[in-house]
Amino acid sequence: MNLTRKQADSIYTILVEECGANDYADNRQRESFVRYMISDDYPKEFRFQGDLGFGGKCRVNSNRQGIPYVDFYPEDYTVRRGNMADRANARIAELFTKTESADV
Repeated sequence: MNLTRKQADSIYTILVEECGANDYADNRQRESFVRYMISDDYPKEFRFQGDLGFGGKCRVNSNRQGIPYVDFYPEDYTVRRGNMADRANARIAELFTKTESADV
């Protein structure tokens, strides 16, 4: 699945808000994320880390019907991190549900 620039940017905003991804003005991580997510590479896996630790990633693959999702290393699991990932995944899924409905 190739994402649009708007979709990728919206996902990164969710990562910042829900998972503590870096979004400082002088940081290029958002732009790196967007460029990678709109590229033709597949499957996609971007390590953003944030509050999920070193294993914090956003993936696009055949799981979840190709809808991007967040995960992290299971050995880093805490209830707090699990809740972060769950909230981010719910918001990302909602973003794609709205996008699909709008395209119809």
